[in-house]
Amino acid sequence: MLFLLLLSFAGYGLFFIRRYNIAPAVIPLFLFSSITVVLFVAGLLNLLQEAAYGIFIGGLLFLVYIAFTYSKKKFQMTSLLTPAFLFFAISCVCFMFLLEDYIFLHYDNFSHWGIIVKELFQSNSLPDESTIITYTTYPPGSALFIYYIVTVTGFSESMALIAQAILIAGALSPIFIFCSWKKPLYIAGFLLLSATLLFVDSRSFYTLLVDPLLAYLSIAVIITAYYYRDDWKYMALTVMPMLSLLILTKSSGKIFLAFCLLWMIGLFFRFIRKNALPMKHKLFTIGYMAGCTVLVPFCMNLLWSRYTANAYSPDNQLSKFSITKETLTDINKSPEVIETLLPEVLDAAFDVSSSMVQGMLMANVIAVSSIVIMIFLYKKIPRTLVSATIFVNVFYVIYTALLYMLYLFLMPEVEAEKLAGFTRYQSSAAIFFVGVLMTFVLKEWMEKQTYSSAKWIPKIAAVVVSIVIILPFLNEGRSFFAQNYADADMRPPASNLLTELRQEENISPETPITLINDIGESDHGFLRHLMRYERMTANTFVHTMCTSEEEQKQLTEDINQSDYLMVLNITSEMEDCLEGNSNVENIEPGSYNIKNGVITSKTES
Repeated sequence: MLFLLLLSFAGYGLFFIRRYNIAPAVIPLFLFSSITVVLFVAGLLNLLQEAAYGIFIGGLLFLVYIAFTYSKKKFQMTSLLTPAFLFFAISCVCFMFLLEDYIFLHYDNFSHWGIIVKELFQSNSLPDESTIITYTTYPPGSALFIYYIVTVTGFSESMALIAQAILIAGALSPIFIFCSWKKPLYIAGFLLLSATLLFVDSRSFYTLLVDPLLAYLSIAVIITAYYYRDDWKYMALTVMPMLSLLILTKSSGKIFLAFCLLWMIGLFFRFIRKNALPMKHKLFTIGYMAGCTVLVPFCMNLLWSRYTANAYSPDNQLSKFSITKETLTDINKSPEVIETLLPEVLDAAFDVSSSMVQGMLMANVIAVSSIVIMIFLYKKIPRTLVSATIFVNVFYVIYTALLYMLYLFLMPEVEAEKLAGFTRYQSSAAIFFVGVLMTFVLKEWMEKQTYSSAKWIPKIAAVVVSIVIILPFLNEGRSFFAQNYADADMRPPASNLLTELRQEENISPETPITLINDIGESDHGFLRHLMRYERMTANTFVHTMCTSEEEQKQLTEDINQSDYLMVLNITSEMEDCLEGNSNVENIEPGSYNIKNGVITSKTES
């Protein structure tokens, strides 16, 4: 089925080239974002599964149509064979082999991003009041695209990861939009840039986290908008689904959406200055662009907000960083935290020991040096590169300020105090910063290749730029192929023990189970979220220590309402806590029956 799915994608892609002459570099992301938007609207109408199969069959029909036109010599396949297409195709194949048989290990796959995909697949509908998802107001954008692929191919964790990787490959393809086979050296430069962007937060590639994806999508929008800067009709049509996917991927996508719109406003003023248009034409262009790039994406956001308001009770409309009147008026932080928060955010945002900060500094040095050299050699200011340099630097300053406000107003104090998640949020900004700036650096040098004098200088510059920008991320590049996550080693034994219990006993998702993994400290909810993902219910009570009277009381309450006990690790202290609820002399790792609050015996193996 995966092969048929790829053929379906090919059908749409060939049709878009044949009918609308869309740039091949843009087609993968244009297609994927359009599919996601269609699925989102279908989900609101409770037609999710029907839409998924309809999209799949439609692509195959388009492929038949293209095959027919090709046989009549009305279509040339060579128009598809661009560097961008080759990058996308090879990347997809490599990602499939890399992620084959890979499973979820990262905490956030079980706390949200993996569990929503699994629920979408099982229910064939958007989450509602019956959901097991904790963060119910998180938008479902990337999850819907993954749902589409696993619906056609069959669900597996590796296929879900492959689906997100295919989406990433599509988002990176527009970076090659300026390339041609006549200049292979620059193709290699853009290839190294793509690798650099993947390495910035290499750990996230093996998860369904969307923070890097936001940056990839935003880079694609910036580049696509620039490519179609003189054709606003095509710009509006191509970026419209991309911006919609951006805002449906994560709430913070609105930040990136705002900067994409600012970039397009700048392009619009350039267009107006360059072309003497009648006022009627100007107003039409403004209205057309506003409708496609502002109205449609924000309608998607409004539809999701209305859906969550109707689908969930007020108590179940939870987002980790919900913006309410109370959160904005009541900081709810101690004076000490408030006083130190800004310096800590600034220190983290501009910490030169961070590879991400080093990468952004290196990108700035490369861009400024390139500007100076170009002015000296060619007696002309590279205005696009100057604009891009100013744009990304202003972006990072504002983004840092918004992060400070996030920690000040929305984060719980215990998380704000240690800047929880800052590296992940910063990675989005770093990827966007480096990706946008270096794309235009390479583009400017590639264009200078046409100058008759000193043609070797742009070539050398492209080589130096491509190598230098990847240097800060070499360590992350090595870890790209060797993933390690805290607590991940507990997933296989916990999942295997649950599988054994399911085979031995007639348990259902509603069966209450107590799970003990006595490590003497908190696991920060890893096993609790894992069991929610595995069972798709909240009926597993997890205990990782018993060192206080309160913890013992809670353990006793959970044992009293459970039918089974699963033990991964246990110490004498934990056995002492279980003494009043156990008839088993020595409790060892394994599964146990519980009758009326008493551990009676091991389950039969």
